[in-house]
Amino acid sequence: MSSSRFVKALLLPAAAVAAIAAPLLGSSSASAATTCAPDPLNGVCVVTTDVKVKTTATRFAVQATPKTGNTTRYVSAGTTVGVICQVNNGSSWTAITGGGWLPTANLTMTVGTDGFSPAIRHCGTASALPTYNAAAYPWPTQDGWVNDGHGYYEAECVSFAAWAVRTDGRAHTKSPDRMGNANLWTGAYVDAAPHAGDVAQWDGGRNGAGSVGHVAYVAAVNADGSVLINEYNWGNFHRFNSRTIAANIPSRYLHF
Repeated sequence: MSSSRFVKALLLPAAAVAAIAAPLLGSSSASAATTCAPDPLNGVCVVTTDVKVKTTATRFAVQATPKTGNTTRYVSAGTTVGVICQVNNGSSWTAITGGGWLPTANLTMTVGTDGFSPAIRHCGTASALPTYNAAAYPWPTQDGWVNDGHGYYEAECVSFAAWAVRTDGRAHTKSPDRMGNANLWTGAYVDAAPHAGDVAQWDGGRNGAGSVGHVAYVAAVNADGSVLINEYNWGNFHRFNSRTIAANIPSRYLHF
């Protein structure tokens, strides 16, 4: 049974069951460009570009996701930041090294009519081949409650599924981070049929899921229509599991 019921404790002042306080989300500081930084939507390693923050204000808010209202830190006017990639979700946003997003308008960059800067990567662009490797998950034996830096506890089902989406090298246009418990994952497209790279989602109480649901990464869809999923926290607390299920076992399939 999924036990991701404590994810919300990361987002609230009080921890539910764990007696330790969760680290602050988005607490990393700004840094200049590095040789290679992960695309926040799919984990593909990107050569960054140094760009200066504008001086039209004393400081600018860095957001956890490409929208206002989820400030994690601030960068000072004139600071050099490493630009990773950009999205246009109605407004142009730029992912920067150190974590987080700035409105592109706050950077000394040219923006085209499409909302993107010339020669800057579009976030979520796929690498040449999928790079998903379940064994590379950074926290395979976590027995406690530790913030994974993306809004979840390490080795929870939500942490693994979000990590898999970020690092699988496939094209994604939405972020899987900071969406709360498994049954609250609504920030993605719903696929009519499962595809490799999707996230299988269980509503609370469905086919063995706990009260706050469950998510798993779709590793493959077999010729007979069955689905190979990889997951954490199903059956064994905070441990990896792989199983083949009928396509109708989850409530739906999410595409990021």
